[in-house]
Amino acid sequence: MFNKKEIKLIRKQFPILKKYVNGYKLIYFDNASTTQKPNILIDKIRNYYYNYNSNLYRYNNYLSVKSTIYVDECRKIIKNLINAKSYKEIIFTKSTTESINLISVCLKNINKNNDEIIISQLEHHSNIIPWQILCKNKKLKLKILKINNKYNISLNNLKSKLTKKTKIVSITHISNVFGTILPIKKIVDIIKNYNRKILIILDCAQSIAHIPINVQELNVDFLVFSSHKVYGPTGLGILYCKKEILKKLKPYQYGGGMIKKVRYKNNIYEKKYKKIEAGTLNIASIYSFIYVIKFLNKIKIYNINIYENQLINYLKKLLLKNKNIILYGKNNIYSSSILSFNIKNKNINDIGLFLNNYGIQVRIGNQCSEPLMKFLRLKGTIRVSLGLYNNKIEIDKFYYYLNKIINN
Repeated sequence: MFNKKEIKLIRKQFPILKKYVNGYKLIYFDNASTTQKPNILIDKIRNYYYNYNSNLYRYNNYLSVKSTIYVDECRKIIKNLINAKSYKEIIFTKSTTESINLISVCLKNINKNNDEIIISQLEHHSNIIPWQILCKNKKLKLKILKINNKYNISLNNLKSKLTKKTKIVSITHISNVFGTILPIKKIVDIIKNYNRKILIILDCAQSIAHIPINVQELNVDFLVFSSHKVYGPTGLGILYCKKEILKKLKPYQYGGGMIKKVRYKNNIYEKKYKKIEAGTLNIASIYSFIYVIKFLNKIKIYNINIYENQLINYLKKLLLKNKNIILYGKNNIYSSSILSFNIKNKNINDIGLFLNNYGIQVRIGNQCSEPLMKFLRLKGTIRVSLGLYNNKIEIDKFYYYLNKIINN
Protein backbone atom coordinates (compact mmCIF):
# COMPACT_ATOMS: atom_id res chain seq x y z
CA MET A 1 0.00 0.00 0.00
CA PHE A 2 1.28 3.49 -0.87
CA ASN A 3 1.51 6.41 1.52
CA LYS A 4 1.14 10.07 0.47
CA LYS A 5 4.87 10.54 0.08
CA GLU A 6 5.15 7.51 -2.23
CA ILE A 7 2.25 8.73 -4.38
CA LYS A 8 3.93 12.12 -4.75
CA LEU A 9 7.12 10.40 -5.87
CA ILE A 10 5.19 8.24 -8.36
CA ARG A 11 3.38 11.28 -9.76
CA LYS A 12 6.71 13.05 -10.32
CA GLN A 13 7.65 10.23 -12.69
CA PHE A 14 4.88 11.28 -15.11
CA PRO A 15 5.72 14.69 -16.62
CA ILE A 16 2.34 15.19 -18.33
CA LEU A 17 0.67 15.51 -14.91
CA LYS A 18 2.29 18.95 -14.61
CA LYS A 19 0.29 20.10 -17.63
CA TYR A 20 -2.52 22.65 -17.45
CA VAL A 21 -5.64 22.49 -19.65
CA ASN A 22 -7.64 25.69 -20.02
CA GLY A 23 -5.75 27.06 -17.04
CA TYR A 24 -6.59 24.09 -14.81
CA LYS A 25 -4.25 21.34 -13.65
CA LEU A 26 -4.72 18.21 -15.76
CA ILE A 27 -6.77 15.44 -14.14
CA TYR A 28 -6.45 12.32 -16.24
CA PHE A 29 -9.22 9.77 -15.66
CA ASP A 30 -9.07 7.92 -19.00
CA ASN A 31 -6.50 5.24 -18.18
CA ALA A 32 -8.60 2.43 -19.66
CA SER A 33 -8.09 4.07 -23.04
CA THR A 34 -4.36 4.64 -22.59
CA THR A 35 -2.07 5.35 -19.66
CA GLN A 36 0.36 8.23 -19.33
CA LYS A 37 4.08 7.61 -19.65
CA PRO A 38 6.84 7.75 -17.02
CA ASN A 39 10.17 9.52 -17.51
CA ILE A 40 11.97 6.19 -17.78
CA LEU A 41 10.02 5.32 -20.94
CA ILE A 42 10.59 8.72 -22.54
CA ASP A 43 14.30 8.61 -21.71
CA LYS A 44 14.80 5.03 -22.92
CA ILE A 45 13.11 5.58 -26.30
CA ARG A 46 15.50 8.49 -26.88
CA ASN A 47 18.40 6.37 -25.62
CA TYR A 48 17.58 3.56 -28.06
CA TYR A 49 17.71 5.81 -31.10
CA TYR A 50 20.88 7.48 -29.83
CA ASN A 51 22.79 4.29 -29.08
CA TYR A 52 21.31 1.07 -30.48
CA ASN A 53 19.15 1.75 -33.52
CA SER A 54 19.42 -1.20 -35.90
CA ASN A 55 17.38 -4.03 -37.31
CA LEU A 56 17.41 -7.51 -35.77
CA TYR A 57 19.20 -10.80 -36.43
CA ARG A 58 22.33 -9.45 -38.18
CA TYR A 59 24.78 -11.35 -36.02
CA ASN A 60 27.96 -9.80 -37.48
CA ASN A 61 26.68 -6.32 -36.68
CA TYR A 62 27.28 -4.78 -33.22
CA LEU A 63 24.15 -2.61 -33.18
CA SER A 64 21.97 -5.41 -34.47
CA VAL A 65 23.29 -7.83 -31.86
CA LYS A 66 22.52 -5.33 -29.08
CA SER A 67 18.99 -4.73 -30.42
CA THR A 68 18.37 -8.47 -30.72
CA ILE A 69 19.55 -9.03 -27.14
CA TYR A 70 17.17 -6.36 -25.88
CA VAL A 71 14.21 -7.81 -27.79
CA ASP A 72 14.89 -11.22 -26.23
CA GLU A 73 15.27 -9.57 -22.81
CA CYS A 74 11.86 -7.97 -23.21
CA ARG A 75 10.33 -11.36 -24.04
CA LYS A 76 11.86 -12.75 -20.87
CA ILE A 77 10.65 -9.93 -18.63
CA ILE A 78 7.12 -10.26 -20.07
CA LYS A 79 7.33 -14.02 -19.57
CA ASN A 80 8.01 -13.34 -15.88
CA LEU A 81 5.29 -10.69 -15.69
CA ILE A 82 2.57 -13.16 -16.71
CA ASN A 83 4.39 -16.32 -15.52
CA ALA A 84 4.59 -18.04 -18.90
CA LYS A 85 6.63 -21.23 -19.17
CA SER A 86 9.01 -19.88 -21.81
CA TYR A 87 9.94 -16.51 -23.30
CA LYS A 88 9.46 -18.21 -26.68
CA GLU A 89 5.71 -18.12 -26.03
CA ILE A 90 5.77 -14.31 -26.30
CA ILE A 91 5.00 -12.76 -29.69
CA PHE A 92 5.18 -9.03 -30.51
CA THR A 93 2.41 -7.32 -32.47
CA LYS A 94 1.32 -3.70 -32.74
CA SER A 95 -1.73 -3.90 -30.43
CA THR A 96 -4.29 -6.06 -28.64
CA THR A 97 -6.50 -5.60 -31.70
CA GLU A 98 -3.86 -6.96 -34.05
CA SER A 99 -3.17 -9.88 -31.70
CA ILE A 100 -6.83 -10.96 -31.75
CA ASN A 101 -7.01 -10.54 -35.52
CA LEU A 102 -3.81 -12.54 -35.83
CA ILE A 103 -5.28 -15.41 -33.81
CA SER A 104 -8.51 -15.40 -35.82
CA VAL A 105 -6.56 -15.57 -39.09
CA CYS A 106 -3.98 -18.11 -37.96
CA LEU A 107 -6.70 -20.42 -36.63
CA LYS A 108 -8.64 -20.45 -39.89
CA ASN A 109 -7.40 -23.89 -40.84
CA ILE A 110 -8.41 -25.34 -37.47
CA ASN A 111 -12.09 -24.45 -37.85
CA LYS A 112 -14.64 -26.24 -40.03
CA ASN A 113 -18.11 -25.26 -41.22
CA ASN A 114 -20.71 -25.09 -38.42
CA ASP A 115 -18.09 -24.92 -35.67
CA GLU A 116 -18.90 -22.48 -32.87
CA ILE A 117 -17.12 -19.52 -31.28
CA ILE A 118 -18.24 -18.03 -27.96
CA ILE A 119 -17.73 -14.43 -26.79
CA SER A 120 -19.49 -12.38 -24.12
CA GLN A 121 -21.62 -9.23 -24.09
CA LEU A 122 -18.82 -7.48 -22.20
CA GLU A 123 -16.39 -7.55 -25.11
CA HIS A 124 -14.66 -4.58 -26.68
CA HIS A 125 -15.27 -4.20 -30.43
CA SER A 126 -11.77 -5.61 -30.99
CA ASN A 127 -12.91 -8.93 -29.52
CA ILE A 128 -16.16 -8.99 -31.49
CA ILE A 129 -15.50 -7.97 -35.08
CA PRO A 130 -12.60 -10.37 -35.90
CA TRP A 131 -14.79 -13.32 -34.81
CA GLN A 132 -17.77 -11.98 -36.76
CA ILE A 133 -15.63 -11.84 -39.90
CA LEU A 134 -14.20 -15.32 -39.31
CA CYS A 135 -17.68 -16.75 -38.76
CA LYS A 136 -18.98 -15.09 -41.91
CA ASN A 137 -16.07 -16.29 -44.05
CA LYS A 138 -16.00 -19.84 -42.70
CA LYS A 139 -19.75 -20.29 -42.04
CA LEU A 140 -19.22 -20.68 -38.32
CA LYS A 141 -21.66 -19.78 -35.55
CA LEU A 142 -20.98 -16.93 -33.11
CA LYS A 143 -22.62 -17.42 -29.70
CA ILE A 144 -22.93 -14.66 -27.11
CA LEU A 145 -22.74 -15.08 -23.33
CA LYS A 146 -25.22 -12.75 -21.67
CA ILE A 147 -24.39 -10.75 -18.56
CA ASN A 148 -26.28 -11.06 -15.27
CA ASN A 149 -27.61 -8.27 -13.02
CA LYS A 150 -24.11 -7.80 -11.56
CA TYR A 151 -22.68 -7.08 -15.02
CA ASN A 152 -20.75 -10.34 -14.89
CA ILE A 153 -20.95 -13.64 -16.76
CA SER A 154 -23.39 -16.31 -15.65
CA LEU A 155 -21.49 -19.58 -15.32
CA ASN A 156 -24.71 -21.52 -15.91
CA ASN A 157 -25.19 -19.61 -19.14
CA LEU A 158 -21.66 -20.59 -20.16
CA LYS A 159 -22.39 -24.26 -19.45
CA SER A 160 -25.53 -24.11 -21.59
CA LYS A 161 -23.62 -22.58 -24.53
CA LEU A 162 -20.89 -25.25 -24.73
CA THR A 163 -21.42 -27.98 -27.33
CA LYS A 164 -19.34 -30.51 -29.23
CA LYS A 165 -18.98 -27.89 -31.96
CA THR A 166 -17.43 -25.26 -29.67
CA LYS A 167 -13.87 -24.58 -30.82
CA ILE A 168 -12.99 -21.14 -29.39
CA VAL A 169 -13.96 -19.03 -26.39
CA SER A 170 -12.59 -15.48 -26.51
CA ILE A 171 -13.32 -13.40 -23.44
CA THR A 172 -12.22 -10.29 -21.57
CA HIS A 173 -10.58 -10.43 -18.15
CA ILE A 174 -11.92 -7.06 -17.00
CA SER A 175 -14.79 -5.16 -18.63
CA ASN A 176 -13.62 -1.90 -20.16
CA VAL A 177 -17.09 -0.45 -19.46
CA PHE A 178 -17.91 -1.50 -15.88
CA GLY A 179 -14.58 -2.70 -14.49
CA THR A 180 -16.13 -6.10 -13.78
CA ILE A 181 -13.50 -8.75 -13.06
CA LEU A 182 -14.63 -12.02 -14.61
CA PRO A 183 -14.04 -15.31 -12.74
CA ILE A 184 -11.60 -16.53 -15.38
CA LYS A 185 -10.28 -19.53 -13.45
CA LYS A 186 -13.81 -20.87 -12.99
CA ILE A 187 -14.67 -20.10 -16.61
CA VAL A 188 -11.56 -21.92 -17.88
CA ASP A 189 -12.19 -24.92 -15.61
CA ILE A 190 -15.75 -25.26 -16.91
CA ILE A 191 -14.58 -25.07 -20.52
CA LYS A 192 -11.60 -27.41 -20.18
CA ASN A 193 -13.59 -29.94 -18.14
CA TYR A 194 -16.15 -29.99 -20.93
CA ASN A 195 -13.55 -30.30 -23.69
CA ARG A 196 -9.87 -29.59 -23.13
CA LYS A 197 -9.38 -29.00 -26.89
CA ILE A 198 -11.47 -25.81 -26.84
CA LEU A 199 -9.10 -22.87 -27.29
CA ILE A 200 -9.42 -19.99 -24.81
CA ILE A 201 -8.29 -16.45 -25.64
CA LEU A 202 -8.06 -14.00 -22.75
CA ASP A 203 -8.15 -10.25 -23.43
CA CYS A 204 -6.05 -8.68 -20.66
CA ALA A 205 -5.97 -5.14 -22.06
CA GLN A 206 -7.78 -3.86 -18.95
CA SER A 207 -6.24 -6.17 -16.36
CA ILE A 208 -2.51 -6.19 -17.09
CA ALA A 209 -1.83 -2.88 -15.29
CA HIS A 210 -4.11 -3.53 -12.34
CA ILE A 211 -4.01 -7.12 -11.08
CA PRO A 212 -1.36 -9.89 -11.01
CA ILE A 213 -1.72 -12.38 -13.87
CA ASN A 214 -0.51 -15.99 -13.97
CA VAL A 215 -1.15 -17.71 -17.32
CA GLN A 216 -0.13 -21.12 -16.03
CA GLU A 217 -2.60 -20.88 -13.17
CA LEU A 218 -5.36 -19.55 -15.41
CA ASN A 219 -4.55 -22.19 -18.07
CA VAL A 220 -5.61 -20.04 -21.03
CA ASP A 221 -4.25 -20.86 -24.48
CA PHE A 222 -3.75 -17.27 -25.62
CA LEU A 223 -3.42 -13.99 -23.74
CA VAL A 224 -3.32 -10.53 -25.31
CA PHE A 225 -2.64 -6.99 -24.12
CA SER A 226 -1.14 -3.67 -25.26
CA SER A 227 1.86 -2.00 -23.67
CA HIS A 228 0.28 1.46 -23.90
CA LYS A 229 -2.35 0.41 -21.33
CA VAL A 230 0.33 -0.53 -18.83
CA TYR A 231 2.32 2.75 -18.84
CA GLY A 232 4.32 1.59 -21.84
CA PRO A 233 4.70 2.87 -25.42
CA THR A 234 2.05 2.91 -28.13
CA GLY A 235 2.31 0.61 -31.14
CA LEU A 236 3.27 -2.50 -29.20
CA GLY A 237 1.00 -5.48 -28.56
CA ILE A 238 1.82 -8.64 -26.66
CA LEU A 239 0.51 -12.06 -27.64
CA TYR A 240 1.10 -15.06 -25.39
CA CYS A 241 0.54 -18.43 -27.03
CA LYS A 242 1.07 -21.86 -25.47
CA LYS A 243 4.10 -23.55 -26.97
CA GLU A 244 2.20 -26.62 -28.21
CA ILE A 245 -0.39 -24.44 -29.97
CA LEU A 246 2.20 -22.09 -31.46
CA LYS A 247 3.61 -25.04 -33.41
CA LYS A 248 0.26 -25.43 -35.19
CA LEU A 249 -0.20 -21.79 -36.15
CA LYS A 250 0.26 -20.74 -39.74
CA PRO A 251 2.08 -17.47 -40.49
CA TYR A 252 -0.07 -14.35 -40.26
CA GLN A 253 1.86 -12.19 -42.72
CA TYR A 254 4.71 -12.94 -45.09
CA GLY A 255 8.05 -11.27 -45.83
CA GLY A 256 11.26 -10.56 -43.96
CA GLY A 257 11.96 -11.83 -40.49
CA MET A 258 9.60 -14.80 -40.62
CA ILE A 259 11.35 -16.58 -43.46
CA LYS A 260 14.32 -18.97 -43.23
CA LYS A 261 14.83 -19.87 -46.90
CA VAL A 262 13.14 -18.41 -49.98
CA ARG A 263 12.62 -20.44 -53.11
CA TYR A 264 10.43 -19.68 -56.11
CA LYS A 265 8.47 -22.85 -55.42
CA ASN A 266 8.76 -23.94 -51.78
CA ASN A 267 9.77 -21.60 -48.95
CA ILE A 268 10.97 -22.61 -45.50
CA TYR A 269 9.59 -20.49 -42.65
CA GLU A 270 11.20 -19.75 -39.33
CA LYS A 271 9.94 -21.85 -36.45
CA LYS A 272 8.17 -20.86 -33.25
CA TYR A 273 7.44 -17.18 -32.59
CA LYS A 274 9.59 -15.82 -35.44
CA LYS A 275 7.23 -17.20 -38.09
CA ILE A 276 4.48 -14.91 -36.73
CA GLU A 277 6.61 -11.72 -36.63
CA ALA A 278 6.93 -10.64 -40.27
CA GLY A 279 8.72 -7.37 -40.96
CA THR A 280 10.60 -5.02 -38.67
CA LEU A 281 9.30 -4.98 -35.12
CA ASN A 282 8.73 -1.82 -33.09
CA ILE A 283 12.17 -2.25 -31.55
CA ALA A 284 12.39 1.10 -29.76
CA SER A 285 9.08 0.42 -28.00
CA ILE A 286 10.14 -3.12 -27.12
CA TYR A 287 13.43 -1.83 -25.68
CA SER A 288 11.75 0.89 -23.61
CA PHE A 289 9.04 -1.47 -22.36
CA ILE A 290 11.73 -3.47 -20.50
CA TYR A 291 12.31 -0.50 -18.22
CA VAL A 292 8.62 0.26 -17.77
CA ILE A 293 8.06 -3.29 -16.47
CA LYS A 294 11.08 -2.95 -14.18
CA PHE A 295 9.60 0.31 -12.90
CA LEU A 296 6.28 -1.44 -12.20
CA ASN A 297 8.00 -4.44 -10.64
CA LYS A 298 9.58 -2.13 -8.05
CA ILE A 299 6.16 -0.71 -7.20
CA LYS A 300 4.48 -4.14 -7.49
CA ILE A 301 1.16 -4.75 -9.25
CA TYR A 302 -0.24 -6.10 -6.00
CA ASN A 303 0.30 -2.71 -4.32
CA ILE A 304 -1.17 -0.88 -7.30
CA ASN A 305 -4.28 -3.07 -7.04
CA ILE A 306 -4.77 -2.28 -3.35
CA TYR A 307 -4.29 1.46 -3.89
CA GLU A 308 -6.60 1.65 -6.91
CA ASN A 309 -9.30 -0.30 -5.06
CA GLN A 310 -9.19 2.31 -2.31
CA LEU A 311 -9.51 5.11 -4.86
CA ILE A 312 -12.39 3.57 -6.80
CA ASN A 313 -14.32 2.74 -3.62
CA TYR A 314 -13.83 6.33 -2.43
CA LEU A 315 -15.19 7.61 -5.76
CA LYS A 316 -18.14 5.18 -5.66
CA LYS A 317 -19.16 6.44 -2.21
CA LEU A 318 -19.14 10.03 -3.47
CA LEU A 319 -21.19 9.24 -6.58
CA LEU A 320 -23.73 7.25 -4.59
CA LYS A 321 -24.45 10.32 -2.48
CA ASN A 322 -26.12 12.03 -5.42
CA LYS A 323 -29.54 10.70 -6.49
CA ASN A 324 -29.11 12.23 -9.95
CA ILE A 325 -26.19 9.90 -10.70
CA ILE A 326 -26.95 6.46 -12.14
CA LEU A 327 -23.97 4.25 -11.26
CA TYR A 328 -23.74 0.94 -13.13
CA GLY A 329 -22.49 -2.16 -11.34
CA LYS A 330 -22.49 -0.39 -7.98
CA ASN A 331 -23.11 -3.65 -6.09
CA ASN A 332 -20.41 -5.62 -7.87
CA ILE A 333 -17.64 -6.40 -5.37
CA TYR A 334 -15.47 -7.96 -8.09
CA SER A 335 -14.51 -4.78 -9.90
CA SER A 336 -11.39 -2.96 -10.97
CA SER A 337 -10.52 0.73 -11.23
CA ILE A 338 -13.13 1.44 -13.91
CA LEU A 339 -16.69 2.65 -13.46
CA SER A 340 -19.43 3.97 -15.72
CA PHE A 341 -22.34 6.20 -14.88
CA ASN A 342 -24.89 8.61 -16.29
CA ILE A 343 -26.58 11.72 -14.93
CA LYS A 344 -30.34 12.03 -15.12
CA ASN A 345 -31.59 14.48 -17.75
CA LYS A 346 -28.07 15.40 -18.85
CA ASN A 347 -26.40 14.82 -22.21
CA ILE A 348 -23.16 12.86 -21.82
CA ASN A 349 -21.37 14.91 -24.50
CA ASP A 350 -22.23 18.13 -22.68
CA ILE A 351 -20.83 16.60 -19.48
CA GLY A 352 -17.60 15.62 -21.22
CA LEU A 353 -17.12 19.11 -22.65
CA PHE A 354 -17.95 20.72 -19.30
CA LEU A 355 -15.39 18.58 -17.43
CA ASN A 356 -12.79 19.23 -20.12
CA ASN A 357 -13.16 22.98 -19.49
CA TYR A 358 -11.70 22.29 -16.03
CA GLY A 359 -8.90 20.02 -17.26
CA ILE A 360 -10.68 16.76 -16.37
CA GLN A 361 -10.31 14.02 -18.98
CA VAL A 362 -12.90 11.22 -18.95
CA ARG A 363 -14.28 8.93 -21.66
CA ILE A 364 -17.72 9.70 -23.09
CA GLY A 365 -19.67 7.41 -25.45
CA ASN A 366 -20.34 3.74 -26.12
CA GLN A 367 -16.87 2.75 -24.84
CA CYS A 368 -16.25 0.62 -27.97
CA SER A 369 -18.98 -1.72 -26.70
CA GLU A 370 -21.94 -0.70 -28.83
CA PRO A 371 -23.79 -4.06 -28.74
CA LEU A 372 -23.63 -3.98 -24.92
CA MET A 373 -25.03 -0.44 -24.85
CA LYS A 374 -27.85 -1.47 -27.15
CA PHE A 375 -28.68 -4.45 -24.91
CA LEU A 376 -28.79 -2.15 -21.85
CA ARG A 377 -30.73 0.50 -23.82
CA LEU A 378 -28.09 3.11 -23.22
CA LYS A 379 -26.86 5.74 -25.65
CA GLY A 380 -23.53 5.69 -23.86
CA THR A 381 -21.92 6.31 -20.49
CA ILE A 382 -19.45 8.55 -18.71
CA ARG A 383 -16.47 6.40 -17.84
CA VAL A 384 -13.85 7.07 -15.19
CA SER A 385 -10.79 4.81 -15.18
CA LEU A 386 -8.07 5.34 -12.60
CA GLY A 387 -4.36 4.61 -12.60
CA LEU A 388 -1.53 4.37 -10.11
CA TYR A 389 -0.80 8.14 -10.27
CA ASN A 390 -4.34 9.32 -9.47
CA ASN A 391 -5.26 10.50 -5.98
CA LYS A 392 -8.17 11.54 -3.76
CA ILE A 393 -7.53 15.24 -4.35
CA GLU A 394 -8.28 14.73 -8.05
CA ILE A 395 -11.38 12.70 -7.22
CA ASP A 396 -12.68 15.47 -4.92
CA LYS A 397 -12.18 18.06 -7.68
CA PHE A 398 -13.92 15.81 -10.19
CA TYR A 399 -16.90 15.34 -7.87
CA TYR A 400 -17.06 19.08 -7.18
CA TYR A 401 -17.35 19.94 -10.90
CA LEU A 402 -19.74 17.06 -11.48
CA ASN A 403 -22.07 18.52 -8.89
CA LYS A 404 -21.68 21.90 -10.55
CA ILE A 405 -23.05 20.62 -13.85
CA ILE A 406 -25.80 18.63 -12.10
CA ASN A 407 -27.02 21.75 -10.31
CA ASN A 408 -26.68 23.96 -13.35
